[in-house]
Amino acid sequence: MAVNVGSVAGKVRALIFDTGGTVFDWHSGVTEAFSRIGAEFGIDTDWPALTKEWRRTSTDMVKEGLPTDGGRASIDMDGVLRMTLDKMLEERGIEGFSPEARARLVHAWHDLDAWSDVVEALPRLRRKFIVSPFTILNTRLVIDASRRAGLSWDCVISCEMIGIYKTLPGSYETAARWLGHPHDEILLVTTHNNDLQAAHENGFPTAFVYRPDEWGDIPSLDPEPDPRADLICQDFNDLAAQLGCER
Repeated sequence: MAVNVGSVAGKVRALIFDTGGTVFDWHSGVTEAFSRIGAEFGIDTDWPALTKEWRRTSTDMVKEGLPTDGGRASIDMDGVLRMTLDKMLEERGIEGFSPEARARLVHAWHDLDAWSDVVEALPRLRRKFIVSPFTILNTRLVIDASRRAGLSWDCVISCEMIGIYKTLPGSYETAARWLGHPHDEILLVTTHNNDLQAAHENGFPTAFVYRPDEWGDIPSLDPEPDPRADLICQDFNDLAAQLGCER
């Protein structure tokens, strides 16, 4: 289903993409790494549940570390992941992972797979539009995961580079300034309604992409799009079709 397709497709010149969950399948990749590395150390637990907890706690730590006045923030996402991993394992009484193994678990976030429709559709989108991730994940993580998946971007915009993190207004303003287009010519693509809402409030058109499997064995936290979404897409192939991208 699409909303206001004609006016959006005719005006948009650039696409910025939420990355963790929208572009990359974090749940499958991190769960697999937990299972594999855990087996090396004879450790077994509910790895899918641990993966979801890790995602929630690391995201919460980033949000809690943001300055309330919109000023610059310095956040090392790999450091956040390591701190939350250590705390989570301690709270659950999971012992036995060596420091090297914990470092490998953090690096698993750099080895995520992209959703298959992203791999298929991104070249079509890039032929017509400027395309860039727009993410709270750190720059090197996005580079590593993108190279692994064979994704080619025109640039990478990490909030680490900006020093202001989504969903603060300054992050969206800076992304638009760096891309050299007014807000209404940049389409934010996401599966997360909080990101969609913030982009909309800052004058960006938005596209919601369904990711029902983002959280693995539990329903998506955003099963339906915010009604303010300009485009509603089943996947990236549907996004490309709605935007008039040739095959």
